[in-house]
Amino acid sequence: MSVSPLALLHEWTSRTDGAPLREFVLVGTEIDLSALEEGVVPSARGLGATVTVLGAAAEGAEPAAVQRPDRMYALVERTAPDVLPELALLVGDEHVAAAFGSGAPGAENRSWTVLRGGPDGVPWALAELGVWLRGCSAALTLPDALAAALSERLAGTADRLEDLLLTAPVETEARVVHNLDAPLLTRLPEGPVAELTLHAPLRGYDPQALTALTERLSPARVTLGVPGSWSAEDRDEASRSLAAAGVEATARPVAEGFPQHGGLIEWTAHDRHCALTCGADLTALTRTATARTSLELGLIFPTTVSPEPATEDLTASPEEDGYLTRVAAELEASGWTLEYDAGVHRVHGSFTNPVPVAAQVAELLEKHVDTVHVHAEGPKGWALIVWNRPKLLLASAPRGSAWRLYRVDPPATPSSRLGGGEGLSRVGLLRTSAPLHRVPHRDVIAFLEDLGTDHISLLEQAGHLTKPL
Repeated sequence: MSVSPLALLHEWTSRTDGAPLREFVLVGTEIDLSALEEGVVPSARGLGATVTVLGAAAEGAEPAAVQRPDRMYALVERTAPDVLPELALLVGDEHVAAAFGSGAPGAENRSWTVLRGGPDGVPWALAELGVWLRGCSAALTLPDALAAALSERLAGTADRLEDLLLTAPVETEARVVHNLDAPLLTRLPEGPVAELTLHAPLRGYDPQALTALTERLSPARVTLGVPGSWSAEDRDEASRSLAAAGVEATARPVAEGFPQHGGLIEWTAHDRHCALTCGADLTALTRTATARTSLELGLIFPTTVSPEPATEDLTASPEEDGYLTRVAAELEASGWTLEYDAGVHRVHGSFTNPVPVAAQVAELLEKHVDTVHVHAEGPKGWALIVWNRPKLLLASAPRGSAWRLYRVDPPATPSSRLGGGEGLSRVGLLRTSAPLHRVPHRDVIAFLEDLGTDHISLLEQAGHLTKPL
């Protein structure tokens, strides 16, 4: 998923129904401490968490640390280009979220794979994450005092994680893997497999690591996943880069939201699809962690094949269809702008109440789109409508911060139901679930599940998860 540690923090309250956060751990080679201090750390502290950040010092700089009762920052010596894996770990009394990535953890819209647990079950795979937390400091180049302090801090987090795990352990197909005692390659299945998918760009990859990977999996074919936005020339260049390392691959574009780097490895065997999320430097596949090599951590999990983006047949796109231009022209007279972004129709303007605006646009779009997603945002607030006749779901903030599920039967329309006055109509209201940061009522959840989405995705679309709590 494309997400950021800040978004994980903002969704914590919603997913856990307001439960406190006890530990927040962030690990990654490229960490901007000043940026973290502006957003991530205050959000974690606001939820009650003790914060631990493990990063790498600038090239040539000495290791450093900041230690306070509520937080610890440790910058290790940069002994390799990607000396650390990427991990965002959130641990509470009953809930846990562990995000495994392969990009700069402070950056927005990086691809992470998230493993979650709660009162209904905590994946047993997280036990191996506890092992990694206890052992990782021994594989880093640190002054003795800093190594001891970091080891104690991470061991405390491992204790809390393991205590939580024992409350409701469940077996899943996911596996946490690392290279503390053996290379990551040994954690992968022995081939043959039907297909191996690598993700570009692969420039600079170690030919020895790629050879070892293909020998381990023995794929019948190799696919190179490249960003859908890449030109044919860029795809060909990436394929040539692989060929130079002795691997022949067929390039295939991958949809937005999947890695645009080498940090995801996928394989297919016996009609089962699996993937490994790990660091983008695949040389770590063949190496055990030491003080002079990269420390690796990853997650193996069952998955679906990374989807391809829309092909050249764009008949369903709003722009090509022409309806977006027509509807935008109607709204322009009111001083509003309309754009289409990843399945959401976004409206911007100087309106003071976004709810009737979103309702009007949803009504205009209904004849063109089966399920309408409209996000209207003005200077004083936003509203999000999901309209799939006869049901309409409304979320808005700061005014009326709640989920409202309506039934709108003909001849009523979204505008007639929500377009009048400053207040929110109660006619046809099936359910109100407040506030937005809480898990909504099961009727709201069921409506969204039927449409293939969830409340967290909607809040992400509205930008609600990246705003201050």
